[in-house]
Amino acid sequence: MTAPVLMYHEVTATSEQDKAVRKTNPAYCVTADAFRSQMEQLTAGGFRSLSLDDLLTGNGERNGVVITFDDGWDNNHSAAWPILTGLGLTATIFVVSCFMGQPGYMTWEQVRELADAGISIQSHTVSHRPLGLLTDGEIRAELEDSKKAIEDRIGRAVNHISMPQGVFDRRVIEMAAQAGYRSVSTSEPVIRHRGGTPAVLGRINVSGSYDLATFGRIVAGDRSVLLPMIINKKAKNFVKSLVGYGTYRKLYRFCYRIDDSGTGNISNP
Repeated sequence: MTAPVLMYHEVTATSEQDKAVRKTNPAYCVTADAFRSQMEQLTAGGFRSLSLDDLLTGNGERNGVVITFDDGWDNNHSAAWPILTGLGLTATIFVVSCFMGQPGYMTWEQVRELADAGISIQSHTVSHRPLGLLTDGEIRAELEDSKKAIEDRIGRAVNHISMPQGVFDRRVIEMAAQAGYRSVSTSEPVIRHRGGTPAVLGRINVSGSYDLATFGRIVAGDRSVLLPMIINKKAKNFVKSLVGYGTYRKLYRFCYRIDDSGTGNISNP
């Protein structure tokens, strides 16, 4: 399977970069104007949005792109959805089930409205904890309980999950299969994905700092753009292994001036 899977989080009125204290990494926020321009570039370039099921079945890989969002921020409903709808595009939103209804996040009514409109709602676990650091029982609960909670709320099957904070291991993949997931989405910046049950999909984070030229090269699969992302990801993983996850999180928050204590969220590394 080869197709770009784009990863977004927030679509905001103003840039997170300009704030003295941030609730998340600026790289995980794009302005509504930038998002609109990116989506317009996709449609002008003849790209069409795919669901994850489309990708897994090979339906439309040519000129296909998967647009995903993590967490379930309220601006996915208020800002991103109108832009997507206006351009005839769709997307997948991975929601953290226990975050829904909290300040800054969608309500279950909004989630259901999106699902009824054709937006794919999938799982980002119950609590957004890094699965690879949990016990087997905790992993199983995060996988199974979030799946059931979302299915009960939207009345549709939940077959895909994305990894909070990009932290997972072989246990997580195996238990995801046992829980009935068809795919696991990661934050590895690759466009060639690993098949299997479940399939393991890479995703490319669309940073708020990217201009349209860079965005165009990403969706075209330009290796000169993707390779530095891969190296950067490997470097972050090395630092985590060197200093330990807890210390890495503290450094991460300090470097990006993040205070997410009021959001319930743990920003992605």
